Amino acid sequence: MCLGEVVQVVEVTPDGVVLASAETRTLQISLLALDGPVAPGDWVLAHSGFALARLSAAEALEARTLRGSVPAQPDPRSSDPRPSSPVPMEAAP
Repeated sequence: MCLGEVVQVVEVTPDGVVLASAETRTLQISLLALDGPVAPGDWVLAHSGFALARLSAAEALEARTLRGSVPAQPDPRSSDPRPSSPVPMEAAP
């Protein structure tokens, strides 16, 4: 499952892209899917390089708090002791 990421706008460029802070990373996020302008300091929900929604500071804090309180789920494939290897094309059904 893919989840959006709550990021804070750091800089708005003239070409509809923002630089946004995501914890320890800086991301380039497109504004094509978002109505209305954003400014440095605004919070947005980003997914796959696009800003999908503008968030209030309270919504951003709540979302980041919730995400931090959910324990990471182990990858079920990692419990398999066999090394993973791709299936050869001739063996695929």
